[in-house]
Amino acid sequence: MQLGISEGREEPGQRLWQRLPPNPLAELRQVAEEQERAGQALLRLEIGEPSFRTPPHIIAAALASLQEEAQTYGPSCGWPWLRELLAEKIRRVNGYEVSPANIGVTVGGTGAVQLALLATVGEGDEVLLPNPGWPHYYRQLAIAGARPVPYPLDPASGWLPDLSELERRVSARTRLLIVNSPGNPTGAVFPREVVAALLDFARRHRLLLLSDECYDELVFEGEHVSPATLLTPAEREQGIFIGVYSFSKTYAMTGWRIGYLVASQTLMRSLSQVLDASYTSLPLATQRAAAAALSGPQDCVAQMRSAYRQRRDRAVALLKRYGRYEYMPHGAFYILVNIASKRNGRQHSNGSDSAQSSAFALELLRRRNVLVVPGSLFGSRTVDHVRVSLGAEEEAIEQGLSTICELCEEEKHAPGVGEAREHSEELGQH
Repeated sequence: MQLGISEGREEPGQRLWQRLPPNPLAELRQVAEEQERAGQALLRLEIGEPSFRTPPHIIAAALASLQEEAQTYGPSCGWPWLRELLAEKIRRVNGYEVSPANIGVTVGGTGAVQLALLATVGEGDEVLLPNPGWPHYYRQLAIAGARPVPYPLDPASGWLPDLSELERRVSARTRLLIVNSPGNPTGAVFPREVVAALLDFARRHRLLLLSDECYDELVFEGEHVSPATLLTPAEREQGIFIGVYSFSKTYAMTGWRIGYLVASQTLMRSLSQVLDASYTSLPLATQRAAAAALSGPQDCVAQMRSAYRQRRDRAVALLKRYGRYEYMPHGAFYILVNIASKRNGRQHSNGSDSAQSSAFALELLRRRNVLVVPGSLFGSRTVDHVRVSLGAEEEAIEQGLSTICELCEEEKHAPGVGEAREHSEELGQH
């Protein structure tokens, strides 16, 4: 008798796969691959990939490790010498004191967020997260079994959060608040008073605050304020704060897959167990490269930051020429472009149509060979936007933005004609 899955039973992995939110980029990337196979040259502005190579001294450290050291298993939270350097970096860049025992080394910033969620939330828990926000938050919460509750960021204020909207969404089931500054996809850098208000909100409602600071060294104006700087050492050890960091953008190390997180020592003991159960440890050579990044010359960081700022400035100037300037990103390396049609010189948005940015991005790719991320991927607040990565070369950014604006001007292709924005960002919607 042939054995098989009983009728009505789920296939292995089906439950997890089905609860992951769909990825609108899948169709775009499939079309892009088909066009590239056909010999078409694409302008790829969709991914947060620095155009720079990893600095030579970082590569040299990894090569030396491969040649001179046995590539053995290591501690699940990272080698002590790297965690000591990370503690010094947190003091130097982020402005607060931690010990190596407060730090865990992870598979990129993505791994740090996933680790933090797996260790702190589960079935029945709710998590407040920004709208628009990094789309992996939704997918990672699905893996953890928790429910996302988006809170809106306001384009009129430069994509800052409104505390009254947070108060509307918090409930007895809320366990954690995610904040992201500098922000992806907005480039917003939260002022000190906003960070303080978010921290007070978390305290008042007895929430964990997960601060995604992966772009902490890519700030063009203002200052990066970590919530941890507004906590006493005793408060940090009480477990209210988790900080998430990455080497990917600061040092052009996206493919090296190394990040880290900071938490109380009590919470770190739980996190280390999840680390050990997931990937045991990161490669020694990768950790040597990270150590070289931290201890070596930092002029490469300043040079890349200066280049991103110049690209930002030129992008903003171009959008102003086309009448599509909306806000100034103060950090990270992205800009959201409003693609809504214009009436009487003003952009008109139909925020209720969640498919419009995906349709526009697909048309942009098929007709003009430019690949961007539809704003609907980031939440209901940006269904009339596309995100452009300023990590690409300057010429590609300018050509891509010009093409986007020109396509918007073609009335029959301009999305957003219809009713005014509806309140599609109501509680729990994405």
